[in-house]
Amino acid sequence: MTTTAVDPLVRLRQSIAANDPPITTTSPEPTATSDAVENLAIASHLQFNNPQHTYPLDTPTRFISQSSSKPVDLRSIWFAWQNKDVNIPDYIASAQQLNEELASKHSPIKVQNLVFVEKLDLITWLEGASDDSDYIKGLESDASAAKSAQVVSGAAGGVSAIPSSAAGARAGKTIDPRLQEIYNGERRMGDRNTVLRGIKPTNKEEEAKR
Repeated sequence: MTTTAVDPLVRLRQSIAANDPPITTTSPEPTATSDAVENLAIASHLQFNNPQHTYPLDTPTRFISQSSSKPVDLRSIWFAWQNKDVNIPDYIASAQQLNEELASKHSPIKVQNLVFVEKLDLITWLEGASDDSDYIKGLESDASAAKSAQVVSGAAGGVSAIPSSAAGARAGKTIDPRLQEIYNGERRMGDRNTVLRGIKPTNKEEEAKR
């Protein structure tokens, strides 16, 4: 079993699409059942199957957090995925608890908790609901990787796109339904007369007589 140069974010997305999630281990080449652990304060590697790939959990990924402007490590990415259905306060509390456990083991490692929009963006991309991300640095093989994930999951043909009504949204971007609900709630402003004088049409002749 060897560690390869395949992008870990792409590999994670493919494994999720195939319903074959990786496992956390204490060794780059686990040989015993005891090497597999769920505790991220103990685990050191993330192992994928079919094909087999192993990555250190401290591997920097292409996901760049705006709060730090630095790559988020694989441990933090996997932790966010494990807590994808957890609300933000509980997610932050769990990250703090994990960091305290890491500190108790005299480890310099810390899990970075993502803010709401970053976490939602990551989960949406990993699930395959969107082929685009505002926080993942581009990779030339992204398009082929996305197609590969769809083939693996049996969803060849892609995920239907829901156009965004948000101002400044990039053309052709696939929007997750959860984000679409937020965009649909945006307030739309009228023209200048509507803003200044209300809904009633302005009659310029009557206005001049006044």
